[in-house]
Amino acid sequence: MSGFEALQQLRLPDAWQAQAIRALAAGDDVIVQAPTGAGKTFIFEQFFQQRRGPGQAIYTVPTRALANDKFAEWSRLGWRVGITTGDLAHDPEAPLVVATLEAQQTPTHASLYVIDEYQWLADPLRGNHYEGTILSLPPQTQLLLLSGSVANPGAVRDWLLRLGRGRGVTMVEQKERPVPLDEVEIDSIARNVPDSITGYWTRRLAAALREDYGPILVFAPHRREAEKIAREVSIRIPCPNPLRLTKEQEFAAGPELTRLLGQRVAFHHSGLSYMQRAGLIEPLAKGGQLRVVVATLGLSAGINFSLRSVLVTGTSFTAGGLPREVSPAELLQMFGRAGRRGLDEQGYVLVTERSPRLGQARAGHLRRSAPLPWRPLLQALGTGQPIEEVCAAFQRKLFTTEFIPLGIEATQQIHEPLPCGLKTDAGRARLVRRVNDPAPFCFPCKYREECFQLDPKPTLIWLWNRLGLLDKQLHLTRRGRVMAHFSGAEGLGVIAGLEDEKYPLNDLLEDMANLVAGDRFCGNEPRWGGRLGYACQKAFKRFQSDGFLADGVPINYGAGGAEIVRLLRLKKFVPMEGLQEHVHRGDVDRLLIEWKSLLRQVAHAAPDLAWPRWTEFQELCRQEFAQYERTSLPTLPIITAEQQKPLSHRLGMATLH
Repeated sequence: MSGFEALQQLRLPDAWQAQAIRALAAGDDVIVQAPTGAGKTFIFEQFFQQRRGPGQAIYTVPTRALANDKFAEWSRLGWRVGITTGDLAHDPEAPLVVATLEAQQTPTHASLYVIDEYQWLADPLRGNHYEGTILSLPPQTQLLLLSGSVANPGAVRDWLLRLGRGRGVTMVEQKERPVPLDEVEIDSIARNVPDSITGYWTRRLAAALREDYGPILVFAPHRREAEKIAREVSIRIPCPNPLRLTKEQEFAAGPELTRLLGQRVAFHHSGLSYMQRAGLIEPLAKGGQLRVVVATLGLSAGINFSLRSVLVTGTSFTAGGLPREVSPAELLQMFGRAGRRGLDEQGYVLVTERSPRLGQARAGHLRRSAPLPWRPLLQALGTGQPIEEVCAAFQRKLFTTEFIPLGIEATQQIHEPLPCGLKTDAGRARLVRRVNDPAPFCFPCKYREECFQLDPKPTLIWLWNRLGLLDKQLHLTRRGRVMAHFSGAEGLGVIAGLEDEKYPLNDLLEDMANLVAGDRFCGNEPRWGGRLGYACQKAFKRFQSDGFLADGVPINYGAGGAEIVRLLRLKKFVPMEGLQEHVHRGDVDRLLIEWKSLLRQVAHAAPDLAWPRWTEFQELCRQEFAQYERTSLPTLPIITAEQQKPLSHRLGMATLH
């Protein structure tokens, strides 16, 4: 353990941290709202070391990179730590397991469950996973929720109380930052930069470095812009004290990143390999060895380091193939990376006429995302309880005070068989409105007028009935039992492939990569192409569902992913030569991680489905996953002892006159 880490362990809690620790010790669920970098994780660390008795602590984070970071950090302290991240399950019985939330949605032995960055409840793609996890936790599992960007934590407290978990709920709010922030205009000081330094952002960064505002974390809209800014800084702003890399570091970095790091500059995005990001750039940044790091907006949630100053160059980016604007809460998180506790007395938000200002950043009003969590409701329906009871209980537990209809509310009030035999409100509303093909039994039906009053908009139970997850009597089908093992839409793709009896299972195993590939690998080919995409559309028609289906295909589907997996299985590695220009090593690594995660989900799902193809496919996935599990442990940073020493922010900053 380093002297710096030992000093951290000796630090006494601040008053607000001590309040949270006392509440945890008293058995309460605890919600903590405090600025980024204030020390929210310290609360968990202190409580974990003090607590007594059996039970496991599970610490969940939104990204695999953050899970790996926490695993390495706590392992260095000598703690017995496990890690679960979809593709990996190392020492899952350890007293402390750090995990991505989706990999630990149904903990069986947890006495404490921590959700770091719980504002992901509002995320349009993953919020339903967070919601489903919380409402499914047993009362004996204590909750600790941490965030720095929620304006209404009281709504979450009220929700936890409404869930009837049998615990008190303590809310701890801390508004003061340990390192205060100041806003600095850099347009004017850029006028004094020598004319030899060109480029809008380069001149302003040069001026900021000269005025001792470095090191600087820059957020750029996309990869190309991040790389461009980093290259221009490394070429045009002199570095009087270059960084020396070892041969091992140069091999991991590759030629371009080696040159940039030598100039104490780096770009940081999801196209880089895990080793490049977590093994090189992040530890060098934490050690104060880099003067400028340029990260993408889309990766901002996965950054676990701070620098003296932050500059955001734009607020528009692309996520999941769709344009997005940075929210004020996301800005707050980015600006929160300014100022290093223990190193800086002040953090700085650098602003120009083109960049967002500090006043635009504020905590967001948290509300549930539109997609409903499927898994907990499907699992509850599998217990054999009446559907009306299961649905009513589910509706009461959702993170909202508004009533969300599931689509059986009116029909369940009728205690006699309907002539149409339909069990869903939307089904009745749609049937009675059919003009070109009217149902003859609708006309004499005494409930006809009531059917006209029902809303024909799709509801969850109606959709499940049409997708074949529920039968006409709204009982769980084989499809539904399989889908209950998956938190996301990928399960629908697995079902579609298995139901095609002529689909070779070995091909399906590889084609599962398309279910998580997105649009990164399809090039000029149709995104929904490939045999598995066709099988999905055959099975699920053109149905749409928020967070799950688009045109009958799982929302993250993308042709081309399977080819990457075939290369891996054939050559035992994936050569980058021959891949599209916009595909980077990090993209390939992430695809393979998601594919391995799917292998693991199938392999560990319940086997008793009386479906030979499912049982055979499970065994195939189990054998395939066994080849990779031991090689998935996070790699520790490869920086030297000299590079780990905290350095003055002046090191490597050019003096420009």
